[in-house]
This record gives sequence, structure tokens and C-alpha cells, in this order.
Amino acid sequence: MDEAERCSHVAYIYYGKIIADGTPAELKQIPDVQPVGTQRVEITTPEVTRALRVARKIPGIRSATIFGESIHALIEDSFNLSDLRAQLLKNGIAVTDVRPLSPSLEDVFVELTYKHQATLERIHD
Repeated sequence: MDEAERCSHVAYIYYGKIIADGTPAELKQIPDVQPVGTQRVEITTPEVTRALRVARKIPGIRSATIFGESIHALIEDSFNLSDLRAQLLKNGIAVTDVRPLSPSLEDVFVELTYKHQATLERIHD
């Protein structure tokens, strides 16, 4: 995905279908990537795998994915970052940092593939 950030045009294909097509800046603005009323944050922790399991259960977190040594999470705008840190600490997760984050092309890919996978699962149920 690092190379894609330097491209002038990007398309994502999922199960043989183009699910997004545009410039990196356009793709980062797709409403499914950061819906109105949400913000994207980066949570840095030395326990990233365990923290992900905990984070996914916290009300107000819409999605969370591991990105290297951190977690990228899409959270409700009303969710205070200090409260997020406190909830993780309450669950025994050491938190190095929680900060706002602009979506990357990897975030775009993850959000769109989750959405399309959910659609496929609903069709086949």
C-alpha cells in the first residue's frame, strides 16, 4: 500500500469486481471510509493483538485493525480519546498513545473490503 500512496490513480478489486477507483485523495474521502459522525484514531500499544480483541468490544468503536505496531480504529465522534485510553487501561492494556489519524489507502482497502464481505455474506445467508 505504501507504493499506492504515490500513484496518481488507484483501483481496488475484490472478488473480481472493482469496488473503488480514483485518486488516492478521492478514495480517502469515500463516505464508507470515514462516515459522518466518526473519526479515525491510532492506538499505540506494546500489546497490539490483545488490545485489538479488547478494542473491538468497546461500544463506540465501529472498526479496528492492526497496522504494524498500532491499531487504526474508526470511532464515534462523541467518543472522548481520554475515555478510550481509560477503557483500554481498565482492561489491562498498556497504551502508549491515542491520537487522531487521517485515513491511509490501507484504511480505505480494509473498510471497503469489510463492507463488501458483509454484503456477500448477507446475499449467501
